[in-house]
Amino acid sequence: MNKIIPLIIFTFTTLGIFAQCDELFISEYVEGYGNNRALEIYNPTNTAIDLSAYSVGRFSNGGSSYVGIALPAQNLEPYKTFVAVLDKRDSTGTGLETPIWNGYQLWDYCTDNDTGDTLLYADGDTIFCVQYNSDGLHLYGTEYNEWLDLEGKANGFFCPVYNVNNAMYFNGNDAVALVKGLTVNGDGSNVIDVVGVIGEDPGDSWVGADGGWLTRDKTLERKSDIQIGTGPVVGVVQDTFAYVEYNIWGKNSFYGIGEHDCTCDPDFMVATEELNQIAFNIFPNPTITELWIEAEQNIEQERRKAEQNIEQERQKVEQERRKALEKQKQSILNMYHKANLNVVQIADILVLDIVFVQQIIDENIEKE
Repeated sequence: MNKIIPLIIFTFTTLGIFAQCDELFISEYVEGYGNNRALEIYNPTNTAIDLSAYSVGRFSNGGSSYVGIALPAQNLEPYKTFVAVLDKRDSTGTGLETPIWNGYQLWDYCTDNDTGDTLLYADGDTIFCVQYNSDGLHLYGTEYNEWLDLEGKANGFFCPVYNVNNAMYFNGNDAVALVKGLTVNGDGSNVIDVVGVIGEDPGDSWVGADGGWLTRDKTLERKSDIQIGTGPVVGVVQDTFAYVEYNIWGKNSFYGIGEHDCTCDPDFMVATEELNQIAFNIFPNPTITELWIEAEQNIEQERRKAEQNIEQERQKVEQERRKALEKQKQSILNMYHKANLNVVQIADILVLDIVFVQQIIDENIEKE
């Protein structure tokens, strides 16, 4: 039996569905190892937008003063992204000038300092570590790994010198904003989107209900059903951080940056082969007030099926990330207990934050 689906006053209904899809927003936030910092900006509208009318930046450590950097004079096409990355590309950089990852960082077996044996995860898999020379410089190989590449996903590089402009040097406890203009209006009306909470100092990071970090050593990816940013921020004050709008991934997770799925995009709703193959009739044509769609299948059911498939894939990725995190924890403990390495050495070898490494070790000691 054919399904007849009424769409009463079609034009009005369409405007209702996409009413929020009218302004740029931050679709991904990267706060990773060293200088791995990036913001992905998404255009949810059906028209190109000139990025030069906007800036990105931060409110440092609970402050209310905005430090921003203008986006370039170029159009961002509908349903596309622009990836702004901290400009640290010198492969000879160390310390505060450590280069962002480019996919060619050299990895090798981690070994026990005393025995020389290869360190293994609890399940027997080999532990790999980013390699450095004696001067602390990254070692590079010829094999490219996309999951290690942030530099290659950039559409623009910003703030190479901290003392000139430090807008992109956020570190987990800074509210990061997308602003229409280079400065913030007194009433905050041109603050388009915010990651974190302006005027609040969270300490190391904003945290979730479980106490886990949300904005430090994390990648935040806006969920596909989010169609608008959290601004304007009236009076430059927020009450809470809307972290439920994000999928939250672990440190240095930038595999998917540069692409974003959003329900504002008409193609998102028909992204699967099943939906593309649905045959339907539209009548009457022409029409002024009513439009009917007659389909051989229930379009709403197929749409939900497509969303379920997408969600299943996301869950699968999340499970893999959780497994990787557990391996990472086991790696830390092996190096601490078996290789007798200290926290600083472990953090350096595994390219992890010292606080995170210490936290894992402390939790393990408490359990013992």
